Amino acid sequence: MEMNIPNPTPSNIDPINIRELLLKYLRNWYWFVISAVLCFAIAYVYLKMTNNQYQVQTTILLRKDASSSGLLDMSMLEGLGVSASSKEVDDEIQVLTSKSIMLKVIESLGIETEYYEKKGLRFEELYPAIPFKLIVPKSFNDTLKDQVELLVKWTDSGYHIELKSGKKKGKYVIQDINSEFNSIIGKLKFQQYLVIKKDVNYKIISYPKRGLTDSYCKAIKVAPVNKKANAINVSTISSCPKKSQDILNKLIELYNLDAIIDKNLIASNTAAFVDERLKLISSELLDVELNVESYKKKNSLTDIASEAEIFLKSSSEYDKMLAELETQLNLIGYIETYVKDNKNQYNLVPANLGIEDKSLITLMQEYNMALLERMKVMRTTNDQNPVIMQMEQQLKQLRSSIIVSIGSLKDGLKIAKRDVLGKNAQFSSKIKDVPTQERQFIEIKRQQEIKEKLYLFLLQKREENAMSLASTIPSAKTVDAAFTSVLPVAPRRMIIFLLSLILGVVLPVVVIYISDILNNKITDKSELKKLLKVPFLGSIGFNKDYDRIVVREGKTSPIVEMFRLIRTNMQFMISGKKSPVILVTSSIAGEGKSFTSINMAMSFALLKKKVILIGLDVRNPMLEEYMHIPKDKGITLFLSDPNYNTHNLIVPSGFHPFLSVIPAGPVPPNPAELLMSPRLDELIDELKNEFDYIILDSAPVGIVSDTYLLNRLVDNTIYVTRQNYTPREMAGFINDTYDNKRLNNMAVVLNGTKENLGYGYGYGSGYGKNYLKREEASLKRKLYNRLRNK
Repeated sequence: MEMNIPNPTPSNIDPINIRELLLKYLRNWYWFVISAVLCFAIAYVYLKMTNNQYQVQTTILLRKDASSSGLLDMSMLEGLGVSASSKEVDDEIQVLTSKSIMLKVIESLGIETEYYEKKGLRFEELYPAIPFKLIVPKSFNDTLKDQVELLVKWTDSGYHIELKSGKKKGKYVIQDINSEFNSIIGKLKFQQYLVIKKDVNYKIISYPKRGLTDSYCKAIKVAPVNKKANAINVSTISSCPKKSQDILNKLIELYNLDAIIDKNLIASNTAAFVDERLKLISSELLDVELNVESYKKKNSLTDIASEAEIFLKSSSEYDKMLAELETQLNLIGYIETYVKDNKNQYNLVPANLGIEDKSLITLMQEYNMALLERMKVMRTTNDQNPVIMQMEQQLKQLRSSIIVSIGSLKDGLKIAKRDVLGKNAQFSSKIKDVPTQERQFIEIKRQQEIKEKLYLFLLQKREENAMSLASTIPSAKTVDAAFTSVLPVAPRRMIIFLLSLILGVVLPVVVIYISDILNNKITDKSELKKLLKVPFLGSIGFNKDYDRIVVREGKTSPIVEMFRLIRTNMQFMISGKKSPVILVTSSIAGEGKSFTSINMAMSFALLKKKVILIGLDVRNPMLEEYMHIPKDKGITLFLSDPNYNTHNLIVPSGFHPFLSVIPAGPVPPNPAELLMSPRLDELIDELKNEFDYIILDSAPVGIVSDTYLLNRLVDNTIYVTRQNYTPREMAGFINDTYDNKRLNNMAVVLNGTKENLGYGYGYGSGYGKNYLKREEASLKRKLYNRLRNK
């Protein structure tokens, strides 16, 4: 027995009932099962369509110095202007991830086009062995705007080709795979290498070179092993490990080659400078030697030095000093000419060719390093970049400093030369008797010695520079060649299945939650009790049958038991009243008001009580349709015609001998006035003498006011609501009707519920039959006591 009178002042803020919330979701368990199975199926298909991804990585170690081998001393490289500074890890990472070097990798390996074979639900890439190759022009991928995708399948009718490029599509059939065919992007051709499998789908994708370069650059991750180490880890994740290994190995190879070219740039410029000077000195030396030969022939000289032996011994040291000063002046002159020449503005300055001034050597080395840095930056930008402009300003200042330093050094050497010449003149005055021919010959001979020393010095430097070029080693040492992880890193099957399970559980929860938020209908009994102050009579299950009369003699279905419980609760409310008048109404049409009226009347009739059901919903009568009663009789005819006989008004229900019906009759033009007629009051008084229960099926109170007009006749009111149909906002209207007592002794029922009755004991036996037997015995006792009292 269910009877609930809620608190007359319910709180607007209801605490969350975890148990009710869980029960709500458990009632929809089948949605969770369907969602979980569906998510598992989607995850399974996804894994079947996705290729395994493996991690491929390699590790390199950046060398801390620029030494090449034990055969070449570090001082000699510094003499050539090669810096021994350590590599900056961050800078080298930028070089490794540059698009220019990646473009070289793609071109070297020829991987602009990818080839796939379908196995199961997924395409697997074929590398390096491919059954056939797409032959395209050399600049095809350079000018390509959209990727070209071809599907090739060999059948009995030939090779079927589907081509897609951007929005363009085309289908072709060729008999020979090696034959050329016209497509929407021009003439294409395949070259077969291996046996092509029959009825197997092959996919070929040719990418634009620029887009492919961007893609590979993003896919490759370069990072230092740790903050303090010079080791760099280069890795990528790919479904084709062999291809990724080749890419990483080629990337390191080209990186080292690029670094070697940078290292040899100074040495290469120095070699060119030395070769140019050797040609010039060789020509000058030849001229001096010819002058010596000509002078001796002209003056018939053979042994001139015998007469000046004493002078030569005394002045030999000054001659050496003078020769060295001349050498230095010549070298300074060569450097000055080279630096001031505008065509050498961005060429490296030959460093340390025998110049003894350390400050000048330092300036030239700083200038070369700054120029190398500019060359490196210019590979990735243009001369309008502010960094380039700043570097050019720095180069200009260094070049000016070099020119000033050369001028100062040159002046100093000239002063030293004048000093040596002055001291040498003192010895020359002592040999006034030396023939003029001897003195002239000495001058010529001195020039010859200077040219010879300079020539031999440049030859030596050329050999040293050649050794530097031949012995340069790469900047990076490969610690670990590219290798592939044993287990795939993606997709993570267990995580995907776990996420699919979580999604399968969460999705129904979210859908149910959102549907509850969007739903403005009363969803269940607990919500109805929270919203209403009205006493709750009970619930009525959802009627799946077409028959609207569900309460029958001997029938024990769940919905019948629900009506019996409502009847029992109603009997407690009307206890002590003789022939009570029970009004059945609702808020809006469609809530099951007439259905409830008929079956409540049948439930009272099963007690062997005389029951009459009156159809007072005169605007939209439904009793005649539900109970298959003729419409030529009815209450509207009785109320509008004073001569209408009461006995002609009552109609047997045809469903139970104790149930009679007064149909509504034809729809009148003035229903409100008819319901206010005194004849209705007289009719109810007359029926109370003949029937035990009078049930009125009235109109919905939320639509018309007809039902309120009947309140004068009513003892109790059954207010019908319907699950997932009655709007929540009607709760305020129902509470207002109850608070203002517009309907007498209101009690509410919830129609159309999906809950079961019986608490697990079933129907048709057990609880159902025992309940009926107890109820019949109780009714018999009550009937016997009433007859005895009479």
